Parts: sequence; C-alpha cells; structure tokens
Amino acid sequence: MTKRMIALLSVVFIAALFFMSQTSLASKWTASASIKPHHYSKHEEKMLAVTNLDYKSNIIAYDVKAPNGATEAYVKATYYEKGKAKQPLFSGGLTVSKEFNMFAITYKIDDDTHKVMFNVGSNDTNLGIEAKKPKKMNGYSFTGLEKKQKVKMNKPYPVAALFGDDGSGIRVAPLSTDDEEVVKELISSNPYVYLFTVEFK
Repeated sequence: MTKRMIALLSVVFIAALFFMSQTSLASKWTASASIKPHHYSKHEEKMLAVTNLDYKSNIIAYDVKAPNGATEAYVKATYYEKGKAKQPLFSGGLTVSKEFNMFAITYKIDDDTHKVMFNVGSNDTNLGIEAKKPKKMNGYSFTGLEKKQKVKMNKPYPVAALFGDDGSGIRVAPLSTDDEEVVKELISSNPYVYLFTVEFK
C-alpha cells in the first residue's frame, strides 16, 4: 500500500468518525474537563470498516471535554530508544472550537519504505507524522488510556504510545495521567517507544 493511500485512508477514517460523533456524542458530556476512550457503536464499526484500517489495534480515539478557555490541544510526539529520548518527532496544535469533542491517533508501518507513519486528527485539524523505522524493530503494540481521565490547562497528558520490539520482548500497559511513574517505566523497559502527549492551552 502506498504512502498516499495510507494517508488518504487515515483522513477518511478521521472524517467519518468525527462526522458520526456530531450526532452521537452531544448528550454524553459531563461538566468537568476530561478525556475518555471512545467506544464504537455497531453503526460506527460498519462505517469504519470501509477505511481498511484496523481500528481495534491501529487507532486510538478519545471523546474530549476541553477545559474552559482552551483554544488549542497541543500535541507532541517523542521517540525513545532504550529509555532515552532520541528526537522530538512532532509538535503541533489541534484547534479547540465549539465543535471540538474528539481526537484520534492512528499508526501504520510501511515495511517497503521502512517508515513509521502517524496521523493525528480532530474535527477540523489533521496532522501527518513520519519517522524512520529502526532496522531491528520487528513487533509492535499500540496503547493509550484505559479509562476516563480528568484534565486541566497547561499540563501535558500521555494519550498514546507505540512500543516496538527488537526481539527481546516488550512490556505493555495502559497509560496513566495520574501516575507519571507508569509512563517512565514503560519507556525504560521497552526498546523503542513513540510517545504522544496532549496539552490544553
């Protein structure tokens, strides 16, 4: 599959998901600012099947209630190798508007070009990220938050991580916004980690 097709499918997925969210999620918000994993309805599952993306393992989507006054959800992606931060892969903002109630992160491995590709999208913003795949990386696991988490302004929260295996095995656990040690331990105990955080500003 070409990079253009992968990017197109990611955009199709995000557009379809956010279109459906406008009518299915309006009554679910609570008063407090929060991020919670999105649970797909059977209708959404059928609609998303046409994107040819495995939404159960390659996509992490969240329902969001942004803090009052927030205008941007600042996303940062950092690559770690053997516990050390090697390079910031990306940083950019998702616009927080009245329609902002979801965002999603997808990943795809392109073995032909040896690239790891990510897509971060919301109701009206779509961001593409591309990184070189480590030669020894031969297994993957994508994880995010397992339950609803409260959020506030000007604090980065881990929302997604891709763990890569080099043959020695990987350790996977849900991320936590409450316990920073969980994320630190996952970074130090895995050969390759791509970590995404979001901060409301």
